[in-house]
Order: sequence, then structure tokens, then C-alpha cells
Amino acid sequence: MLERGFFINNRYEILSRVGAGGMSDVYKAKDHKLNRNVAIKVLKNEFSKDKNFVSKFRVEAQSAASLIHPNIVNVYDVGEDAGLYYIVMELIEGITLKSYIDKKGKLSVKETISIAIQIANGIECAHNNQIVHRDIKPQNIMISREGKVKVTDFGIARAASANTINGSAMGSVHYISPEQAGGQYVDEKSDIYSLGITMFEMLTGRVPFDGESTVTIALKHIKSNVPSVREYLPNVPVSIEKIILKCTQNRADRRYPKISLLISDLKRALSEPNVDFVQLEQRVDNGSTVMITDDEINQLRSGSNKKVKDDNGKPDDDIDYLPPKVGNAVTIGSVVAGIVALIIVAAIVTSFVFSMVNSNKIKLQNTVTGSDVETTIDPKKTEVPNVVGMSEDEAEKTLHEKELGVKYEAYEYNDHYQSGYIIKQSVAKGKVIDKNETILLTVSKGAEKIEVPSGIKGSDLDTAISKLEDKDLKWELVYEYSSSEINRVISCYPIEQALVSKGDTIKLTVSRGQKTVENSNVGTIPNVEGKKLDKAQQLISNAGYSVGDTKEVYDEEIEKGIVIRQTIKSGYAPKGTTISLVVSKGSKDADKKYKGTYTFAKEDLMDEEGNPIKSGTVVVLLNGSSQGIDPEYSDVSKWPGDYTMTLTSDTKGKATIELLIDGKVVKTDKVKLK
Repeated sequence: MLERGFFINNRYEILSRVGAGGMSDVYKAKDHKLNRNVAIKVLKNEFSKDKNFVSKFRVEAQSAASLIHPNIVNVYDVGEDAGLYYIVMELIEGITLKSYIDKKGKLSVKETISIAIQIANGIECAHNNQIVHRDIKPQNIMISREGKVKVTDFGIARAASANTINGSAMGSVHYISPEQAGGQYVDEKSDIYSLGITMFEMLTGRVPFDGESTVTIALKHIKSNVPSVREYLPNVPVSIEKIILKCTQNRADRRYPKISLLISDLKRALSEPNVDFVQLEQRVDNGSTVMITDDEINQLRSGSNKKVKDDNGKPDDDIDYLPPKVGNAVTIGSVVAGIVALIIVAAIVTSFVFSMVNSNKIKLQNTVTGSDVETTIDPKKTEVPNVVGMSEDEAEKTLHEKELGVKYEAYEYNDHYQSGYIIKQSVAKGKVIDKNETILLTVSKGAEKIEVPSGIKGSDLDTAISKLEDKDLKWELVYEYSSSEINRVISCYPIEQALVSKGDTIKLTVSRGQKTVENSNVGTIPNVEGKKLDKAQQLISNAGYSVGDTKEVYDEEIEKGIVIRQTIKSGYAPKGTTISLVVSKGSKDADKKYKGTYTFAKEDLMDEEGNPIKSGTVVVLLNGSSQGIDPEYSDVSKWPGDYTMTLTSDTKGKATIELLIDGKVVKTDKVKLK
């Protein structure tokens, strides 16, 4: 245990011990460099001596440092000092969710859902960055004095599991998923299971499984289904009951496939707690989906599992459930009967649809004009929608509405689409294909992860900026008084070698030199940010400082010629110091024109009575602004046929085009400009 007043790395002063876990001790400390209080997690000796674990621990902790989210405890620094391995984190003034549950006994349904949504939001951020927590439990959830919920220990549990550390170090087995307890592959659905157990405990004040040893409890997770909260709270709303049941399904493929879907259901449960909208599913061998029966839901609610008898007709205590193949064999008669019934119903429906198609043409909406057009389409076929640019949830919903299946073919890095959004589909939009065909989707993993370059700390500012720009990283400056020479980088955040996305902003803390007010050669640097370049240069010169390089960059919000940043902020500094400026070049698209084409069909030109318009002055408006007309087409009487014109605009995307003849609108449509 570290004593009060002990310094780590000549920077962090230990103030008090605030907690302990299986792998580490947690201390409140003061960061003397940035003058703020922080939390420091120090690895226990038995783990510090394991070089393999320490290596994984540092990599995972640095990955966790790249997670920036209001529901995640921020990681500021990772390091080692004289054999002490530590993580510096945001200090949360509050208590753990575990302590909060112990204090209150049970939480209300509304409070449980609210806390669960915040936890899930934090987990979603990690999952979007391909980080699985692996140790979600109330002990790893902090609640601040303001009521903000934050998840901690991201990356640490992953390092532990990667190093096959035993169960005592991995935290409480009460929240472990079946696949993790069984040493199988662990993915995002494992975190969903653990969150479901946490919600169970919030509502009931107890965990669903307990026992005399960790092995006993782990086996219960592997072999048994979590009982319903209704066993302990008979009046709990059906929505939250089913949400927890779906999260804690013994088989991972029956849980929520993504935490975003869980968040959606939790939000709906806040406004519609008594609506039975959560779908519980089970899979049979052929891959089709059938709904769980009322009897099966009641079995889940009771938490009971029928015992299988041995060869002597006695209950076998070592068998707690029917294997999937046995279960499928037992129910095959009912499945076949159901299929026969479905075939009969399908035949009747198909006959009805065909008769409707023959007697009435199906109406489809033209996606360009918005008007209804009549067409005939085989009822066994459907038109493929465009799902590129949609989230996974939106894409699935859109394709399912068209009676099409979905399969995720690949996940790829993409600079244009954020993580979780569709970047490619296997069948082009508008193509008519058979219903129930599967569309293969490629999903964005977001911008490719890159390392913050080494050698930033301690380098001069120009060198640091050059290294960041070589990696396509942005930078932001904060100046502080320091014993280091002016424009020397004191620190950076995220730290060196942390994983970030291309285009992320790295915060550089830079020295402005020592604060020597008594020195007669010291003056005050003026604040010139937001001023025009010539005025800024004049103010700097008049104050006794030199104007250095002027760098121009595009900026979507700041107009051209305005100073965005100065290399040394306003404050005391030796006179004669060189101050460089960053100036806006304005918007990159300020002078860009977007173009498109549109064809007016001559046969569409009709007056209010439906008669062809044969003469009249032509005007074309795009979003209300007039477009130039070819002299040959300035009067309808001159039109030899259809008229295709080129359109230009300052704005990108969809626009409204109008054709006016003698001041009356004859044609209105939508066009896309690129």
C-alpha cells in the first residue's frame, strides 16, 4: 500500500487510498503538472512481475485511453515508475453502483432503466471501437454526485482475460457470461449478458445465481437460464422483464445482437413500460426463427429446468437441460404440423394476390417525382432499396420491410462513413429480385486506427505538428508557464502510441516559458484570435513581439483572412518572442459549384385542362433561383423535342426544379446535384 505523500513519476502525489480490486489498488492523487486531482490505479505486485501480462495491460489500457465518451471514465496516462505500473484516470467524486444498490436495497424500474441506458451508451462507444469490456458489473460502474453514470476499467479486463488470469483476479463470477465462464469465444454479446445481470440486481437487490464456490456459480451460468425478475417482483412491467430475459439468454445467439438494439428497447420501456414489444426468439437447426411459446416464457420466468431421467428412471442431477438435438426431436411433430398449416395459408394468400394483380395493377411510388405510377410486379419478387449510408439497424429494418434477408459480409475501415454504417450492398438499388433473398452488406469500422507518433513530448512545436500532420491528425494547443523553453511540447493527449482515428485532434500542452513579471524585458502578448490578419500583425508588433510564419488553413465556420490561432497565447512572455499565426482560408467549398442535369419531356407540358402547351416563355428555377435557358428553348414553340439542361448551384444534394411557362408552374421535380 502506498503512503500519503508518496510521489509517482515525480508528478502524481498520493493523497489517499479509495478502493481495491483483485488486480489493483486505487488512490486519489494530485497531478502537480496539470494541477488537478486524479484517480490512479496501481497494479498489485503479483501482476507487475508478469511481463507478458504487463505488456498486454499497457496496450489495452492505451486503447482504452482513446475512448472519449460522457459515460466512460477517461484514461489520462499509463506508465511505470520503479516497478510500479499505473493508470491515471478521471477522478469521479461519488460511489460505485454496487454501493448504491447496497445502500438503497432495490432501485425503481425508472431509475434502473435510466442507469442501464447510460451504461449501455458507454459500452456502445467501446463496441464501436472494437473493444469488449468483459467485466461489466456494478463494482465497475461509478455514479457521480451529480448522478452521472460512468463505466470504468475498459481494456483492463481484456488484458487479464488475454493472459488467462484466474477467476479471482477477473472479478466477481456472479456477472460472467456462459461463454466466458466456459472459456469460449467472447464478443459484444458477453457484455450484454453481464449488463442484464446488473439490471437484475438493480431491480431485485440480489444476483440471480449464488453458491458455495465460484465454480458452482459459473456452472449455473453455463447450464441454467436466468430466472425472471417477476419471481422476486411480481408487478414488474412486462417490457423490462423481457428485456432482461433477452439480455441473459444462455445461448449468445438468442440475446440482442447489438447493444444499440438494447438501448432502443430500454428507451421505449421508459415511455411504454407495460407494452409487450420485446421479441424473444429461439433458433431451430434449419436456421428459421420461431417465437417462444407462452409455456416456454413461463419456464424462463420460473427459472426451472426439468430434470432428465437416467437409464433407471431416476432424475440425473448432472443433466439440467435437454441438449438442442433432443429438444428439436421432441418438438418435430409440432413443427411439421405448423409447416403444413403455413403451406395451406400461403397457397390461399398467393392465389388472392395473383387475382388482385390481374384485376388491379400494383401502385408504386416514383422515388424521383414523388408521384404514383402504375406497374405490374410479380408478388414473389421485390425491389431492392438503397441502404448505403444507413446504420445497421436502419438497413436491417428497411430490407426486412422488403422481405429480404441480411448478412454482414465484411467490416472495413472507411474515412467517409462512421463505424456501424453501411458502405456497400451486394445487389444494386432498384433491382427486382426474389423475395427472401439475402443481401450481403459491408459495414464501416470507421476511420482506420493509427498510433499517436512517438517523440511528441519534449520536442519543439514545429516538429510535433509536422509529425501529427504526417499521420493526418489535427492538433489543438494549450499554453502553460513552464521551466521548459518557449514552444517546447510539455505533454500530449491522447498519449503517444495511443490508438486514434485519422483526423482526430491531439491536444498539445506547450510551454510559454517562465512567468517572470519582474523582468523588465517581459511584456504581455495580445490576444489576436478572431481579428483580421493585418490588424493582428500590427498589434503583435506594437507590443514588442515579432510576427513569425503565417499558415493558411480551410475553415468551414471562420471567414477568410481571420486569425484562428496564435502559437503563443495571450500572457507574459519575453519581448522579441516570435509569434506565428494560423489564418482561415474560408470554406473549402466556398467557390465550388455543384452540377446536375435534368430532362424535360415535351409530352409532359400540359395546361390545367390537359391540353398540350405549344407556346410561351420558358423559365427554369432551381430552389427558387433562375437557371440560364438555351436561347433555342426560351420559347416552347421552338422545342424540337425533349430539353436536357445543365444545372449549377452553390449547395450540394437534393434540390427542387420548377419549369414555368408564361409565369405558371407546369412541372416540379427533385434533382440531385454533385
